[in-house]
Amino acid sequence: MLRVFSAAVLALGLIVSATAYAQTSVAGAWDLAINGPEGAINATATLKQDGENVTGSIETPQGVAEMKGTYKGKALNMSFTFQSPQGPLEIKVNGEVDGASMKGVIDFGMGMADFTAKKK
Repeated sequence: MLRVFSAAVLALGLIVSATAYAQTSVAGAWDLAINGPEGAINATATLKQDGENVTGSIETPQGVAEMKGTYKGKALNMSFTFQSPQGPLEIKVNGEVDGASMKGVIDFGMGMADFTAKKK
């Protein structure tokens, strides 16, 4: 369960955790730092943007997951699913983008963790 939490935290860091090229794009690669219960977790996210719709993937020590969500104003909201021993676990990432950096919260259903992200 702790691995699932760490993966969720990392994923959210991705998201999402993002740096934008101007206020209009979060597309590109992001390095995420998630403050998990057992310490920092590093993740990488790659995002694509089509208007307000955002898709991509997040890579954590627990594996890779596909993400989808929206980017409106400075708010990046994404979700993805990881398989846990108890079944699928939906993870939600809510971040605020400020230039080439992002910060926010990852909600993995049984707890939350904060994250930061920098665009590569």
